[in-house]
Amino acid sequence: VEDDLALETLGITGFASAGLGATAMHDSRDNEDMPTAGWFLNVNNLAYLEALGGSASYDAYRVDLRAFWKHGGGHVLAVRQYNWLTSEAPAAAQATVILRGYKQGQYLSPYMSSLEVEERRSFHARWGATLFAGAAGLYGEAPIPLDRSIYPTVGAGLQFVIKPKERMNVNLEYAQGIEDNRGVYLKLGY
Repeated sequence: VEDDLALETLGITGFASAGLGATAMHDSRDNEDMPTAGWFLNVNNLAYLEALGGSASYDAYRVDLRAFWKHGGGHVLAVRQYNWLTSEAPAAAQATVILRGYKQGQYLSPYMSSLEVEERRSFHARWGATLFAGAAGLYGEAPIPLDRSIYPTVGAGLQFVIKPKERMNVNLEYAQGIEDNRGVYLKLGY
Protein backbone atom coordinates (compact mmCIF):
# COMPACT_ATOMS: atom_id res chain seq x y z
CA VAL A 1 0.00 0.00 0.00
CA GLU A 2 2.87 2.39 0.82
CA ASP A 3 4.55 1.55 -2.50
CA ASP A 4 1.31 2.24 -4.38
CA LEU A 5 0.94 5.61 -2.64
CA ALA A 6 4.55 6.55 -3.47
CA LEU A 7 4.09 5.59 -7.13
CA GLU A 8 0.81 7.48 -7.35
CA THR A 9 2.49 10.58 -5.86
CA LEU A 10 5.11 10.34 -8.62
CA GLY A 11 2.41 10.06 -11.29
CA ILE A 12 2.83 6.35 -12.00
CA THR A 13 -0.58 4.74 -11.80
CA GLY A 14 -2.21 1.66 -13.24
CA PHE A 15 -4.17 1.80 -16.46
CA ALA A 16 -6.19 -0.39 -18.78
CA SER A 17 -4.72 -1.20 -22.17
CA ALA A 18 -5.99 -2.73 -25.38
CA GLY A 19 -4.03 -2.81 -28.59
CA LEU A 20 -3.41 -4.19 -32.04
CA GLY A 21 -0.07 -4.93 -33.58
CA ALA A 22 2.08 -6.57 -36.16
CA THR A 23 5.01 -8.93 -35.78
CA ALA A 24 7.75 -10.03 -38.15
CA MET A 25 9.83 -12.98 -37.01
CA HIS A 26 12.73 -15.10 -38.26
CA ASP A 27 14.05 -18.14 -36.40
CA SER A 28 16.96 -20.26 -37.68
CA ARG A 29 18.03 -21.60 -34.24
CA ASP A 30 18.77 -25.31 -34.21
CA ASN A 31 16.73 -25.71 -30.99
CA GLU A 32 14.40 -23.33 -29.13
CA ASP A 33 15.33 -24.46 -25.59
CA MET A 34 19.09 -24.91 -25.93
CA PRO A 35 20.31 -23.35 -29.20
CA THR A 36 23.89 -23.85 -30.32
CA ALA A 37 23.68 -22.18 -33.74
CA GLY A 38 21.48 -19.82 -35.72
CA TRP A 39 19.72 -16.59 -34.98
CA PHE A 40 16.33 -15.28 -33.90
CA LEU A 41 14.74 -11.92 -34.74
CA ASN A 42 11.39 -10.57 -33.54
CA VAL A 43 10.29 -7.10 -34.64
CA ASN A 44 6.91 -5.96 -33.39
CA ASN A 45 4.70 -2.96 -32.84
CA LEU A 46 1.65 -2.66 -30.63
CA ALA A 47 -0.67 0.30 -31.01
CA TYR A 48 -2.63 0.67 -27.78
CA LEU A 49 -5.87 2.54 -28.42
CA GLU A 50 -8.53 4.17 -26.29
CA ALA A 51 -11.01 3.24 -29.05
CA LEU A 52 -10.42 -0.43 -28.16
CA GLY A 53 -11.19 0.15 -24.48
CA GLY A 54 -7.79 1.24 -23.18
CA SER A 55 -7.30 4.24 -20.93
CA ALA A 56 -4.57 5.71 -23.18
CA SER A 57 -3.43 5.66 -26.80
CA TYR A 58 0.28 5.04 -27.40
CA ASP A 59 2.71 2.88 -29.38
CA ALA A 60 5.38 0.38 -28.33
CA TYR A 61 8.03 -0.95 -30.71
CA ARG A 62 10.35 -3.85 -29.86
CA VAL A 63 13.28 -5.42 -31.69
CA ASP A 64 14.76 -8.59 -30.18
CA LEU A 65 17.84 -10.09 -31.91
CA ARG A 66 19.62 -13.20 -30.59
CA ALA A 67 22.53 -15.06 -32.20
CA PHE A 68 24.33 -18.29 -31.26
CA TRP A 69 27.73 -19.68 -32.31
CA LYS A 70 29.00 -23.13 -31.33
CA HIS A 71 32.74 -23.38 -30.74
CA GLY A 72 35.31 -25.87 -29.37
CA GLY A 73 34.05 -28.76 -27.27
CA GLY A 74 30.34 -27.93 -27.29
CA HIS A 75 30.68 -24.39 -25.94
CA VAL A 76 28.30 -21.69 -27.21
CA LEU A 77 28.64 -17.92 -27.47
CA ALA A 78 25.25 -16.19 -27.30
CA VAL A 79 24.52 -12.51 -27.96
CA ARG A 80 21.23 -10.67 -27.39
CA GLN A 81 20.50 -7.12 -28.51
CA TYR A 82 17.10 -5.76 -27.45
CA ASN A 83 15.37 -2.44 -28.14
CA TRP A 84 12.10 -1.15 -26.69
CA LEU A 85 10.82 2.20 -27.89
CA THR A 86 7.59 3.87 -26.82
CA SER A 87 5.70 6.88 -28.15
CA GLU A 88 3.29 8.86 -25.96
CA ALA A 89 3.15 5.98 -23.44
CA PRO A 90 1.91 6.60 -19.89
CA ALA A 91 4.68 6.35 -17.29
CA ALA A 92 3.90 2.77 -16.23
CA ALA A 93 3.97 1.56 -19.87
CA GLN A 94 7.32 3.06 -20.81
CA ALA A 95 10.39 0.98 -21.58
CA THR A 96 12.26 -0.69 -18.73
CA VAL A 97 15.61 -2.42 -18.25
CA ILE A 98 15.42 -5.94 -19.72
CA LEU A 99 18.42 -7.66 -18.14
CA ARG A 100 18.92 -10.33 -15.51
CA GLY A 101 19.57 -8.70 -12.15
CA TYR A 102 16.96 -5.96 -12.57
CA LYS A 103 13.28 -5.90 -11.66
CA GLN A 104 11.15 -4.96 -14.66
CA GLY A 105 9.40 -1.64 -14.14
CA GLN A 106 11.90 -0.33 -11.61
CA TYR A 107 13.59 2.08 -14.02
CA LEU A 108 11.44 3.63 -16.76
CA SER A 109 12.09 5.80 -19.78
CA PRO A 110 10.58 6.19 -23.26
CA TYR A 111 13.45 4.21 -24.85
CA MET A 112 15.67 1.29 -23.84
CA SER A 113 18.43 -0.58 -25.66
CA SER A 114 20.45 -3.44 -24.21
CA LEU A 115 23.28 -5.75 -25.21
CA GLU A 116 24.11 -8.97 -23.40
CA VAL A 117 26.86 -11.49 -24.17
CA GLU A 118 26.83 -14.98 -22.68
CA GLU A 119 29.39 -17.79 -22.80
CA ARG A 120 27.95 -21.26 -22.23
CA ARG A 121 30.67 -23.70 -21.22
CA SER A 122 30.12 -27.45 -21.45
CA PHE A 123 31.94 -29.61 -18.86
CA HIS A 124 30.19 -32.89 -19.53
CA ALA A 125 27.33 -34.19 -21.67
CA ARG A 126 24.89 -33.01 -18.98
CA TRP A 127 26.69 -30.31 -16.95
CA GLY A 128 27.78 -26.81 -17.90
CA ALA A 129 28.12 -23.23 -16.75
CA THR A 130 27.11 -19.81 -18.02
CA LEU A 131 29.00 -16.53 -17.69
CA PHE A 132 27.34 -13.34 -18.88
CA ALA A 133 27.71 -9.58 -18.93
CA GLY A 134 25.69 -6.80 -20.45
CA ALA A 135 24.34 -3.30 -20.15
CA ALA A 136 21.09 -1.49 -20.85
CA GLY A 137 20.72 2.17 -21.68
CA LEU A 138 17.60 4.21 -20.90
CA TYR A 139 17.10 7.42 -22.84
CA GLY A 140 14.46 10.04 -23.47
CA GLU A 141 12.66 12.07 -20.82
CA ALA A 142 12.02 9.65 -17.96
CA PRO A 143 8.79 9.97 -15.93
CA ILE A 144 10.93 10.01 -12.77
CA PRO A 145 14.41 11.58 -13.05
CA LEU A 146 17.05 8.83 -13.14
CA ASP A 147 20.43 8.98 -11.41
CA ARG A 148 22.02 7.19 -14.34
CA SER A 149 21.29 6.10 -17.90
CA ILE A 150 23.45 2.93 -18.16
CA TYR A 151 22.63 -0.21 -16.15
CA PRO A 152 25.31 -2.95 -16.26
CA THR A 153 24.92 -6.58 -15.21
CA VAL A 154 27.24 -9.56 -14.71
CA GLY A 155 26.45 -13.08 -13.65
CA ALA A 156 27.11 -16.77 -13.74
CA GLY A 157 25.24 -20.00 -13.36
CA LEU A 158 25.14 -23.76 -13.62
CA GLN A 159 23.15 -25.81 -16.09
CA PHE A 160 22.02 -29.42 -16.09
CA VAL A 161 20.62 -31.12 -19.20
CA ILE A 162 17.48 -32.93 -18.08
CA LYS A 163 16.72 -34.59 -21.43
CA PRO A 164 19.78 -34.79 -23.69
CA LYS A 165 17.89 -35.95 -26.83
CA GLU A 166 15.42 -33.05 -26.59
CA ARG A 167 18.18 -30.67 -25.41
CA MET A 168 16.07 -29.59 -22.45
CA ASN A 169 18.01 -28.05 -19.59
CA VAL A 170 17.53 -26.35 -16.26
CA ASN A 171 19.62 -23.31 -15.21
CA LEU A 172 20.39 -21.82 -11.83
CA GLU A 173 21.91 -18.36 -12.27
CA TYR A 174 22.91 -15.36 -10.19
CA ALA A 175 22.97 -11.86 -11.72
CA GLN A 176 24.35 -8.68 -10.16
CA GLY A 177 23.34 -5.22 -11.32
CA ILE A 178 24.20 -1.87 -9.77
CA GLU A 179 23.28 -0.76 -6.26
CA ASP A 180 20.95 -3.33 -4.66
CA ASN A 181 19.87 -4.90 -7.96
CA ARG A 182 20.50 -8.63 -8.13
CA GLY A 183 18.61 -11.84 -8.72
CA VAL A 184 18.70 -15.61 -8.51
CA TYR A 185 16.96 -17.38 -11.39
CA LEU A 186 15.87 -20.99 -11.79
CA LYS A 187 14.55 -21.62 -15.27
CA LEU A 188 13.99 -24.27 -17.92
CA GLY A 189 15.81 -23.55 -21.18
CA TYR A 190 17.81 -20.45 -21.98
